[in-house]
Amino acid sequence: MNKKMYAVSVIAGAAALLASTTTPASAATGDTTTTFALAGTGLSITVQPTAALTNGATGASSVSGSLGTVTVNDARGGVTPWSANATSTTFTSTTGATVSTSTGVSYASGPITSTGSLTIPPLGATALNGTPTKVAGPTVVTGNNTAAWNPTLTVNLPTTALAGSYTGTINTSVS
Repeated sequence: MNKKMYAVSVIAGAAALLASTTTPASAATGDTTTTFALAGTGLSITVQPTAALTNGATGASSVSGSLGTVTVNDARGGVTPWSANATSTTFTSTTGATVSTSTGVSYASGPITSTGSLTIPPLGATALNGTPTKVAGPTVVTGNNTAAWNPTLTVNLPTTALAGSYTGTINTSVS
């Protein structure tokens, strides 16, 4: 009889233990609203520090050449289009006491490769001067993107341009 009582006690204890560890059908719950923010890291442009255009002969109406790869990195993570703008100084050469100057500068972006979700229409050759002029830029942007192109610069010269080395500066910016 002791064994029967002991067995009944063990079974009753196990049943009580199981009953206390099961979740009641009407357990209380609660929701936690969770938030976070994504921060864009900015807009940048990379250009080649120097470029040598094709040499010409005196009497040439223009010289041209590649400026090297220009790359825009848009990590703002938004929908606002960017604009790449360029300016040009006059190209000058000092030969003795005489200064020769260029008569015009044009910038042609050429084909543009891109990653991300953006639409960049071609702009063709654009005349440059000291005022920032748009040379590339998307019309539609969604999220992060990059764009790269290898522009051709053409420097127009007067027929009276003298022999010598000419120097000018192309400033390219993005906003």
